[in-house]
Amino acid sequence: MATVRGLSTHDKRFLAGIVHQVWRHCQIFVAVCVERGPEEAYYALEELAEWAVSHRRRLSPRSAHRPHLVSASALRIGRVLLDDIDTFCHGVGDLLARVQYSPLDPDEVEEEALKIIEGFITWSADMATQMGVSRNLRPETLWFER
Repeated sequence: MATVRGLSTHDKRFLAGIVHQVWRHCQIFVAVCVERGPEEAYYALEELAEWAVSHRRRLSPRSAHRPHLVSASALRIGRVLLDDIDTFCHGVGDLLARVQYSPLDPDEVEEEALKIIEGFITWSADMATQMGVSRNLRPETLWFER
């Protein structure tokens, strides 16, 4: 995705809100993963995928519930981003399933799950930078204690 120019303040806030949802759900994933394990934590990503699908429908050109202050180009970018989020969540689920059934011990499975989520955070931060919405986001870091 090339750097996006010409987005209004409303557009940038709207797109930053999508990225923030990813970060929020990833933090939930990390908290649950450390407390209960990756198989329980996946539900945070499943919820994010459902959120992405429902919001994508809301951004459809035929939807009566589209945000009115957001430009058509920002809505189009938002739909693509939400599609990517849904795809990424399901891909993460597949990776987590493979890790769960691997010969790794539980600590190694947890470590791999956390690395996967860090990749998701990095991807979303890269998207925010490319869209020019990084300044509209407060930095989020994944934290957990062992």
